[in-house]
Amino acid sequence: MPRLVPDWIKRLVSARQQGWIGCIDFGTAFSKVAMVASESREDLQPSHIRPLPIGRNISLNPFLLPSIIFVTDDVIIFGGEAERAALRMQQSGREAFASPKQYLSTHDPEDLDDRLPTAIDPTSSYSARDLLSLYLAFLLRRAEEAAREQRLPWPPKLRIARPAWKHERAEWGEATLRKLIKDAFVLVDFLGEKLSNQTGIGHPDARAALQELWQAPEVADSDVFALSASGQATVLEATAVAAGSIRPTGRRIVVVADIGGGTSDFAAFMTGLAGRNVVAELRGSAEVLREAGDHLDMLLRGHILRSAGLLPDDAAARGPSNRIRSRQRTLKEELFSQHRISVEVNDEFIEISLSEFLEQERVVEFSKRLREKFLVALDVAIQCASTFSTHRRVPIEIMPTGGGHALPMVQDLISGCGRDWTFAPASPDLMQSTDADFAAAVRQLTVSIGGAVKDLPAQTAPVTI
Repeated sequence: MPRLVPDWIKRLVSARQQGWIGCIDFGTAFSKVAMVASESREDLQPSHIRPLPIGRNISLNPFLLPSIIFVTDDVIIFGGEAERAALRMQQSGREAFASPKQYLSTHDPEDLDDRLPTAIDPTSSYSARDLLSLYLAFLLRRAEEAAREQRLPWPPKLRIARPAWKHERAEWGEATLRKLIKDAFVLVDFLGEKLSNQTGIGHPDARAALQELWQAPEVADSDVFALSASGQATVLEATAVAAGSIRPTGRRIVVVADIGGGTSDFAAFMTGLAGRNVVAELRGSAEVLREAGDHLDMLLRGHILRSAGLLPDDAAARGPSNRIRSRQRTLKEELFSQHRISVEVNDEFIEISLSEFLEQERVVEFSKRLREKFLVALDVAIQCASTFSTHRRVPIEIMPTGGGHALPMVQDLISGCGRDWTFAPASPDLMQSTDADFAAAVRQLTVSIGGAVKDLPAQTAPVTI
């Protein structure tokens, strides 16, 4: 006899809107959600591409939601408010549950249901699965509110972007992400407007909601997700990037440099011949550097403190360090755009120039590591391009994505790679908009938008050159 579904469980079992597809890019530093009309790629118009402003009022850019959770003695806080709470309380030894996506990529599967350290969860009540489910419920609630504001139907069928995990982790990760999203829909129903409270969710409410997950009905994956031909609800980030940049012009070779907050990922892929909507990674081109924008933020903070005559680990530096930490991402962006910043440290203004910062030994070393990883992917792409260059030299397109795409050392990779070949800029051509916030975040929205395109390129087996 089928189990009765409680009346309050609505969002999980509701019919999905057929005219749109949504994609969740569960990012390391920021999460994004976009909706794209279910049209063939050639028929897509700018009005069909709709990133959702899930970060509005809690982020510098409305389309970016900080991927961070903070547990206090009384409440659980998400997004930008969690980030600020973590900074306020860091002297007490407390830690945020930051970069939750990275948890799925680096931890053992059995860790997902273990209790978290007391530095993260002082109540000893929650597992990583619990906090991930609650964060995704918060994200889905924000997406629902944003969709309604834009008069878009909600919920659509969804896809979830994921990194290129190895085969064993990919199978576990696929199943885990499906379950987390389904649970998150149930939590949205149970918690309702409490998820919209920027002061957080009280522990009694959060625990009560998590205990109700056992009542969730069995719902077919095809009723919730826009499944691929192989039955997957997830889409590889590289495939999503390809879907947002591939034009029906035949064979192309593209090197993607995805510079995020926590990692810098590089890979090269090749598209199919005209009329074949396929993409294949070039074997041996994938490289990961576990340093990116956040690493530069840390280096800038250390440089400012040293310029003020303070040692980062000294007690006298604790207060200034915390104040700088709360602004370090903004300070970095200002330094790279204005080429100079002035920072007040203990009633003294410290002037930092971009050229001075880029000459710092650790910044130079970071730039060098970045270049080494990029050149691995680029050299494989050149080898592939030379193989296919029979009548003419096949150009290689270089596509920087992520929040760090405009960093000087990233731009230097493109303008001065030191390789003798024909290169061309690649751009996410689907994503054209006059909206300033959209334009500012377009490289970070590439995955969520491309992942929601109806006709995703088929991911074939890696190509060996």
